[in-house]
Amino acid sequence: MNAIRQLFLSAALPLAALACHPLLHAAEPPVNIIFDTDVDHDCDDIGALYILHGAVERGEAKLLATIGNTSTDEIAPALDAINTWFGRPEIPVGTLKDKGLIDHKGIAIDVIKHYPSKFSSGKDYPDAVTLYREILAKQPDGSVTILAVGPLRNIANLLNSAPDKASPLDGKALVAKKVKRLEIMGGIYPHLHLNDPEWNFVQDPASAALVCSTWPTPILFNGEGGSTNSGRRVAYEMPEHNPHTMVYKLYPGVGFAGDRLSWDSISVLVAVRGAAPWYEVVSGGTNVTDAVTGMNTWVADKDSGHSYLVLKSPKAEVEKALEDMQTSGEGRPTNLKFNTIYYADAGMVDVTHTGERNKESVWKDKAPSSWIQYQHVDGRKRLVTSYAITSTNKYLLPGSLELSGSNDGGTIWTRLDLQEAPGFSEQATRREFTVAKPAQWNIYRLKVDAADEKEGIQIDLIELLEAIDCTPGVRVASVVLDHGALTVPVHGRATLNGSLAPLVKTFEREIKWVSSDPSVAEIRQIGEQTAMVVGKKAGTCTVTGSVDGQKASCAVTITKSTVPNGWSYDELNFPAIPGSLLVSEGKFRLTGSGHAMTSWWERVRDQGVFSSKAATGDVQLTAQLTELAPHVGGPTYSRDTRPPTASGLMIRESLTEAAGRYFLVQVEASGNLVCRWRNKTGDQDDNQSKELGKVSLPLHLKLSRKGDEIQVFTSADGKDWGEPRMSHSATLGGESRIGLFVCSGNTFASSTATFDNVGLSSK
Repeated sequence: MNAIRQLFLSAALPLAALACHPLLHAAEPPVNIIFDTDVDHDCDDIGALYILHGAVERGEAKLLATIGNTSTDEIAPALDAINTWFGRPEIPVGTLKDKGLIDHKGIAIDVIKHYPSKFSSGKDYPDAVTLYREILAKQPDGSVTILAVGPLRNIANLLNSAPDKASPLDGKALVAKKVKRLEIMGGIYPHLHLNDPEWNFVQDPASAALVCSTWPTPILFNGEGGSTNSGRRVAYEMPEHNPHTMVYKLYPGVGFAGDRLSWDSISVLVAVRGAAPWYEVVSGGTNVTDAVTGMNTWVADKDSGHSYLVLKSPKAEVEKALEDMQTSGEGRPTNLKFNTIYYADAGMVDVTHTGERNKESVWKDKAPSSWIQYQHVDGRKRLVTSYAITSTNKYLLPGSLELSGSNDGGTIWTRLDLQEAPGFSEQATRREFTVAKPAQWNIYRLKVDAADEKEGIQIDLIELLEAIDCTPGVRVASVVLDHGALTVPVHGRATLNGSLAPLVKTFEREIKWVSSDPSVAEIRQIGEQTAMVVGKKAGTCTVTGSVDGQKASCAVTITKSTVPNGWSYDELNFPAIPGSLLVSEGKFRLTGSGHAMTSWWERVRDQGVFSSKAATGDVQLTAQLTELAPHVGGPTYSRDTRPPTASGLMIRESLTEAAGRYFLVQVEASGNLVCRWRNKTGDQDDNQSKELGKVSLPLHLKLSRKGDEIQVFTSADGKDWGEPRMSHSATLGGESRIGLFVCSGNTFASSTATFDNVGLSSK
């Protein structure tokens, strides 16, 4: 759980590389760990558990048990579900049986709703202390590390426990005999200079005070993590059906970036790998905690075997280490049905439909015949083995269903299933139907005829489900790519999707991609079975996708760039999903991922795609923004808006400075015209904006700099510019650039803007 929670309300290394990675300690025996967590309260606990499973897979750790430490009923089944997703359902799970300690309803509910576990309620899992004692009694003396990342009630209860059938020793004696070290994510230490108690300690001050004063083995305290992020790489490097991505998306404040402050993950990193080279361990003192307030004080001149962490290396190095470990575990789910359109509202799926669809995805249409369409972005194709419809309004039930798929943008459709009498009733509100011949499709369309043509339809939930069953011993028989040959220009991109046989039960599922010449075509994996081919220089090469000894190849030809001389193409702050720039007949088609030009978390600050030219002296850029996907204003049917896509004209002093000075005028997907700027290089708080009202496309934009004055103009025809919409005084460096910008508003997907009539003049 996180240290100062009140203050803050998105590629895995190959095994061969991991074996010789300098951070690993291959000769050392695995660390025996019991993980004690309040996993329902924060997605960081999930990130920490992912690090543990990656460590187990590499032989760095043995996960003896995962145990919930609050009264929340869903924690135990959520832990069990995640262990099961990793193919380790045998890991024991326990939970606190005390009542009244934060009976919270949070992200664990969604985990147990979507992922199978032994039981649906914590009531059916063993008591935490009983499980602790059973496990500790069986371990070699001095061999166990207990990792506590939440309130310390379980740990206090263990200390107070009496002898039982597992061991004749009382709790304190059993701990002294079996536990090597207790690692606690909790407390505030001198270097943090804070005056409030830390969250984990203040939830149960009496337990925290008891543990700090009477625990008989060394304790390492971690109050770090309040400025270190992790998590987003999981979202685009691991399978979409992983529970980490789900909970990071659901947690408030994380949103589409997929990042979270990393208190718990840091504790796991240190427990498995040790503090060096990232942290210094301060020892020789005592952590004294008040039993009423939860405030802790470090007493330096009294050595009780306590120590705490201080950040030593740059944060970026810690973040890389965390995510290298988070993404190195292999998912091995069984009997899982994953809703492939679950991340539609995160930008992974473009949804169009007749009628109306609200924020809860409830779809209504008064017409007798309706349709809704789901298109996976960035060329991804997904397998659907069944689909489920939930309709709870007895007056607006579906009368017939037809599911179709398309891989050419919707020109040709293939019927996948037809249900002329789907059987909905007041008693049967959810109906699931099997797709007889499943295959990968980019677009799925559901056509619905109303049971009562005069009333129309209401559908509460649509699930396009992929059955996933990583069955041990079932090997991949073949790999098929959706393209045998591709031609891509420099700065262009193309998507390769792979499919496996058998479709459902193969034990290995992740396709590994290799380019025979990365200097010609770079490969970026974006999920379990999809990759982007990115043109780097003109030439030819071969891209190969392989899994479980089976391979398939695609011949790639990279042609010369379509970008005019003098123009550059840059991906600012390294968006996860590659973009592209194609120029044809004077039209610039710019595609890019990225969060935005803002001062949000450092790792997504000033992120997007920028095509520019040198801006020396007085300069003026004009362009007509003709298209922005998702469309501003939309077509005649409804189109759900993805996260805040934006595009426009920008002048900035640097292509590499993440918090450099800039000025940007952009059109947002909402239809707002907004100016953004930063006047101070390196000042992450100096990020300002001004809304200039609603606009519609196509729209001519002009960005002009004369001396230190920057002006913004708009025009309907590109001739009559009128008065400036805004004037701003700014001094930019001599190496400044001016050009076209687009960002998708999230890190899971890209968006596209089209510019025409681009003109640049200097004086």
